[in-house]
Amino acid sequence: MLAAVLALVVSAGVQAPPVQAPAQTLTLAEAVARARRESPVRAGAAASAEGAEIAATLAGRRLNPLIDVRGENLAPRDPLVPDRDLFAVVSQPFELGGKRGVRRDIAGADRDVSHLVLRTVERQLALETVRAYMRAVRARDVLAILQTQRDGLTTIVATMRRRVEEGLAPESDLLRFEAEAARMATEMTRIQVELNRALMDLSALIGSPMPVAPTSLVSPNPVSPPAIGVDAIDRAVDQRPDLQLTAARVERARLSASLERLRRLPDPSVSAGYKRTQGQNTAVAGVVVAVPLFDQNAQARAIADAGVRAAVFDQQAAHARAVADAQAALNAAVALSGSLARVDRDLLAPAEGVRNAAQAMFREGASDVLKLVDAERIYADVRREAQSLAADAYVAAIEARFAVGEEDIP
Repeated sequence: MLAAVLALVVSAGVQAPPVQAPAQTLTLAEAVARARRESPVRAGAAASAEGAEIAATLAGRRLNPLIDVRGENLAPRDPLVPDRDLFAVVSQPFELGGKRGVRRDIAGADRDVSHLVLRTVERQLALETVRAYMRAVRARDVLAILQTQRDGLTTIVATMRRRVEEGLAPESDLLRFEAEAARMATEMTRIQVELNRALMDLSALIGSPMPVAPTSLVSPNPVSPPAIGVDAIDRAVDQRPDLQLTAARVERARLSASLERLRRLPDPSVSAGYKRTQGQNTAVAGVVVAVPLFDQNAQARAIADAGVRAAVFDQQAAHARAVADAQAALNAAVALSGSLARVDRDLLAPAEGVRNAAQAMFREGASDVLKLVDAERIYADVRREAQSLAADAYVAAIEARFAVGEEDIP
């Protein structure tokens, strides 16, 4: 679409200023790849995923033993207490009921959650990069349109000034054109500010230490919305990492609840050791078990069970939001794509015809100045609208693709 707009401008006789090819280009696909690879936000999520991966390999180790070394009768020797007593006991707790295996499963679930968080972060970074990139492309191209329009207006102002000097036109007509030129200069300043902001946002997303140059951006080719039926949306959204993340969190909550239920069963601690009392050396052995008479881990079980129910509700809500988001994104992409297909016929061609007629009458000296000003303004606004529509249609198509789990950038 952007190429079509440019072709129409050239065919209308408006020569764009020559632009030198940038020394290095940055396509949208390259920008998204850099964001997914080099963004500090992604690096933080990757560090968490790496830590969870290592933790999963270390999970399920046995509980540490306890060593109890004590001495008695340590006062100065007394004839009535001939020997000191010494105790050295080692206690090893044992987990019953499969708690150790569940702990390993929880660590594995934490690993899965962290990796899905990383994929969700990468997905969000890709979308934000697409939006920032296209904001920059739109602002850059609109700025070029306004620059071309201002150059043409400058020529008209010069012609009008000569007519005023020759007494062929009133000075008020010249003032109208000068006011329009000043308005356009103000609008260019606003667009330049928008361009700079978009470039700074893009630089931060891709982890670039220097701002991205506007000449390095490449206007992407149009993208069609994904071809998917309404019935398939419900299944398609399940491929999204943010939806898979909610499912992983449900599984993690269920494992935690299982562990809390298992903890109702107390774990024994087996002891063995050495004892010296009254000069006699003996062995010590025993088992210590907590009696679950009062505390049966009911509080932790209640909290864990509530966490499972909350995670299930969050999953259902996220799925409903994802389906609605996908449907809305598809509708927006289809609507904007249709408008883009009609922009030449419905917007550009009529505005160009009115402008050409107004310019021809002006060159003949028979045009109403206000009509020419309006024609120039409408033509500039229409070209800006066509440029904005092309950018919006592209972003909408990408958002629709992501909404149904298609995360590739053409």
